[in-house]
Amino acid sequence: MKMTTRPLKPLERYAESARDHAPKGYSLGALEALISDCQGQPDWRTRADVSHAYYDMGKQLTPERERFIRVEMGIEPRQTNLIHGVINGVLGQEAKARSDIRIEADDEDFQDVADVMSKAMKEAQREANVDMAVSNGYAGQVKGGLGWVEVSRSMDPLDYTYRVADIHRNQIWWDMRAERLDLSDARWIVRKRWQDLDEAIALMPQHKRILENAINGWDLVNLPEDEDSVMYRSYNAAYNRERRTTIRRDEWCDTGRRRIKFYEVWYRVPAETVVLHVGPTKRIAYDETNPLHVQAVSRGRVKISKVGTRQIRMALFAGPHRLLDAGTARRHFPYVPFFAFRDDQDRSPYGLIEGMISPQDEYNERRQMVNWMVQARQLVLDADALDEKTNNLHDIRRTFRRPDFVAVLNPNRQNKGAGFKMGNDLSLQREQVEVMQDAKNLIQEIPRIYSTQLGNAPTGVTSGVAINSLTEQGVVAMGELNDNYRFSRKMVFEQLLDLIIEDHLEEDLKVSMGMGDSRRVVVLNSWDPQTGAPLNRVKDAPVKVGLSDVPSSPAFRMQEQQQIAQMLAALGTNPAAMNILAPVYIEGSGIENRKAIADNLRRATGVPVEGDRQAQQAAQKAQQAAMQQQQQVQQAAIEADMAEKASKIRLNDASATLKYAQAHDTGQSMAMGLQQLERDMTAPPEDPEQEQINAALAEAAQ
Repeated sequence: MKMTTRPLKPLERYAESARDHAPKGYSLGALEALISDCQGQPDWRTRADVSHAYYDMGKQLTPERERFIRVEMGIEPRQTNLIHGVINGVLGQEAKARSDIRIEADDEDFQDVADVMSKAMKEAQREANVDMAVSNGYAGQVKGGLGWVEVSRSMDPLDYTYRVADIHRNQIWWDMRAERLDLSDARWIVRKRWQDLDEAIALMPQHKRILENAINGWDLVNLPEDEDSVMYRSYNAAYNRERRTTIRRDEWCDTGRRRIKFYEVWYRVPAETVVLHVGPTKRIAYDETNPLHVQAVSRGRVKISKVGTRQIRMALFAGPHRLLDAGTARRHFPYVPFFAFRDDQDRSPYGLIEGMISPQDEYNERRQMVNWMVQARQLVLDADALDEKTNNLHDIRRTFRRPDFVAVLNPNRQNKGAGFKMGNDLSLQREQVEVMQDAKNLIQEIPRIYSTQLGNAPTGVTSGVAINSLTEQGVVAMGELNDNYRFSRKMVFEQLLDLIIEDHLEEDLKVSMGMGDSRRVVVLNSWDPQTGAPLNRVKDAPVKVGLSDVPSSPAFRMQEQQQIAQMLAALGTNPAAMNILAPVYIEGSGIENRKAIADNLRRATGVPVEGDRQAQQAAQKAQQAAMQQQQQVQQAAIEADMAEKASKIRLNDASATLKYAQAHDTGQSMAMGLQQLERDMTAPPEDPEQEQINAALAEAAQ
């Protein structure tokens, strides 16, 4: 049994194209079919470009519209961007409601592994600027309907190990037949990007000759004479690929800038692998380098089987030249999509702005019309009203809007009175303003973003309950979009966690945890020296990424501080509660070195500091022991109190009986007393206490 997944042989005829000399990889024919498929996809990118242009300033009027306003209407074209502010309000809510990431372990035995992964995740989140990349992906999702975030390793060894960056939508093409939100059912995804020749050669020096000849043209005269040599066959094959490919040269080669377009193709192929059945619903791929897997199989502790699966492979093309094709251990593509909404018919994405374009155009057009009506003047004149020697109708039309307008009239005109008249009819201006205001309201009504979410309360809404209700309705209206965002954000951190796990598979890897007195060392991928059992095996640890329920924005942290302050005031007489809540309040404040101050306060009061799991476990055990001891003391006190009360009852009953016997000393009374005493003594006792009472009565009778 082998660890590696074996891909199955493809069925397509072009998979073993003679033009590519690569029958076991992604062939040139497959790339040509993929590019053809990309060109035949729905043209959603044009709509997305328009949506992004309407968000930017000064791009809402087309050149044709600007020319019409300037020439035909005679006014300067102006535009008022209302979409920009509304979308900024939505983007600000993402930053406000952003929640923290936590690493959870399904098994308590792997809590140390979860702590190490959580520490590494916080470092990666800070150093790789993950939150900024995710925010930019959300911005693309809201504006144009789709944003992309790449999760990969940095190619520069001097940079941070992991690279998390947002990718422009026009660089990524994917199999649009996929229906799942995470594209787990997509067969391929390709990234197209231009690379300068010198940078490409620096990254892949082994392909220097092919890349240079692709830019400069092929000089087949200098080929070696030996046609059986490796260099001759390689050059000849590369030349034939360029000559026979259906990809246009200007699409992948820029001789002016000296750059080449690279096609980074990630594709899924059917494959078969061996899995271990480690639970009712859990299957893991068999790893022959994992001693735990080998031991479990050799002892027959797990069930094994060969199953069909999929393998993700990556092929890198420089134009028609394939430079790399290799299998990976990934389960998802390294590019995470942030979908807003998807068309039901062709699965094309769209965002919030697409529905806001029409009212924005309406608003701009009505505003231009109102401006034109304010400046417009109506000119009425007779045919013989002007002095043609001094000015004509063309001169009047060109200058009559000027404040220093001059017109020379014809002194011999027939109509001496009203031969020349100028006016301004503003009868429809009110209607234009009303329609313009309605279009402004529609910009918020279509995406269901209320003014309260943007900081403006509607007219007549003054109650705090009403304002909160409108804000909640706006949040509910964007529920689908934000659910998709949270799903994609979780995928980004899951893929980042996979890379972190790959870097923590070294045997007996020591990782320092905590600070100060709580500092400890966790050993990963080790073995118990006494029992030989595996300890902290990272690859087998059931750790998952979870999203915190409480946002981590400053506003929410301030609200938490206020709540903790109220709790401290209410529990001021409880020292135990103060010892727990006071450090938490200090950590949430803006005091310098607040973490160290809070830890010192915890140590002074005997509370374990954060991250010290041993101290926390010891404190929990001590607390449980103290609670058990307190319960035992309380139980003993209850039992002692009950025994004391029972003893008093028996003593009182015996004293009363003795007094009764002494008062009735006659024979008859004595006989009756003896008979009653005999009956009481022969009757079965109800309990030990009753026996003591009967004994006291017998002594009294004697």
